[in-house]
Amino acid sequence: MSRWMYLLIVCTALIGGAGLAAQPGVNSTLSRKMGHPLHAAIVSFGTGLLVLVVIAIFSGRFPPRFTDSVASLPWWAWLGGSIGAFLVTMSMIFAPRIGALQWIALIVTGQAIASLLLDHYGLAGFHQRSASGIRVLGAILLVAGLILSSLERGGGSVPEEIAETAPVDPPVEAER
Repeated sequence: MSRWMYLLIVCTALIGGAGLAAQPGVNSTLSRKMGHPLHAAIVSFGTGLLVLVVIAIFSGRFPPRFTDSVASLPWWAWLGGSIGAFLVTMSMIFAPRIGALQWIALIVTGQAIASLLLDHYGLAGFHQRSASGIRVLGAILLVAGLILSSLERGGGSVPEEIAETAPVDPPVEAER
């Protein structure tokens, strides 16, 4: 791989990471204005779908096609969108309560630990890459970073507009 290609990959990942850090705040604002995180998630994924369809049309890659039979896909190949929907919805509920740094530190640490295992065992379509001492140390340092970012609870309480917004439907009282 050329240095320019590697630089492009690094810059793209850094820009994408910055976007991921902002996404929970953006989506939480949408959630507060819509009154429920599920409604906001539908709008969020709907706009994302619209952008993808437009890009696919202009790039000549529309409509989507399967190169193999749909039945030949492993069951877990269908879970990507569900994982994204879960994470986006939970981000709307929890990120405003704990802050961007803590939320993203939790996400990145979870990703690193899962990635280490996925690579080591060659799961979910990844080629097998052994969990070397250096790679394990990298994951341990991420856990250490998560712990350090958790030590300071400063910043006060959750803003009133967030605290008063119910993240999910209120519990229904049982009839007597």
